[in-house]
Amino acid sequence: MAWIATICSKSSMRNRHSVPLLDPRLGAAAEMVRPGCVAADIGTGHGHLISYLVASGKCPRGFACDANALPLRTAEAEIARRGLSGKIKTILTDGLSGLEAKGIGDFLILGMGGDLICSIIAGAPWAKCAGLSFILQPMTRPERLRYFLYREGFAVFEEKAVVSGRYVYTVMRAGYTGDAREISGLFAWTGLLEPSEASRRYLLRAASRAKRRAAGLAGANRTEEADFYYDLANEIMEGIG
Repeated sequence: MAWIATICSKSSMRNRHSVPLLDPRLGAAAEMVRPGCVAADIGTGHGHLISYLVASGKCPRGFACDANALPLRTAEAEIARRGLSGKIKTILTDGLSGLEAKGIGDFLILGMGGDLICSIIAGAPWAKCAGLSFILQPMTRPERLRYFLYREGFAVFEEKAVVSGRYVYTVMRAGYTGDAREISGLFAWTGLLEPSEASRRYLLRAASRAKRRAAGLAGANRTEEADFYYDLANEIMEGIG
C-alpha cells in the first residue's frame, strides 16, 4: 500500500503550496506587481495576497506587514498553512517603517483611505526612489491620493477600475519620477483609467460624489467652491459620453 502513501503525500504537498483565490480587487493589484520583485503587503490582513504572489511564483519571497498583532497572527497562520513560512516573513510595523533595507521592490497598500495612504508614503522619505513601485487601492478620497502623489514627485503609471461585489474600486501603480507638479481637478478625480464598464461605473460614482460635494458647499453659501464641483461633475459626465 506504499503507493497510496506516496499519492497522499504528493497531494498534501500540492495543497500546502496551493495558490489562494483572489477577488477582483486583489487580483488587479497582483497583476500590477512586477515579476521577480520582492513584495511587501502593507496592512496584510488575512495574508492571501502575499501568499498568492509567492505561491504562484510571481515573487520569489515577500513580507506580510501590519500595525496590529491580531491580523498579523492570522496572516502568519495562513502563510504557515500553505507551507510558505520560509519565503514570507511577517513584520509588525506601522506603515513602511523599518522596511527600507529589506530588498523590497513592490509595496502593496490596499484597502485604506486615501489620506492614510498619503501619510504612510509621506512617512517614508526613502520611498522617493525611482526603482520602487507602489500598488495602491484607496477606499476613500482617491483624488487626494492622486494630488499628493504628483505634488511629491510621483506619477501613476497604470490604473484599473474593478468591480467586486456591489462596489467599484480603482487600483493604481505609482512610482517616483522626481517631476513634482500640480494636476488638474479632472485628472485628480478620474485618474488614468482605460475605457471599460468598470471604469464607467467608477466615473459615474465620481461624478455623483462631486455633485454631492457641490450641493453641500452651495448649502453653506460657498458658491465659488460649489461651482467648481458642479463644473467638475459635468466634465466627468461629458468624458463618459
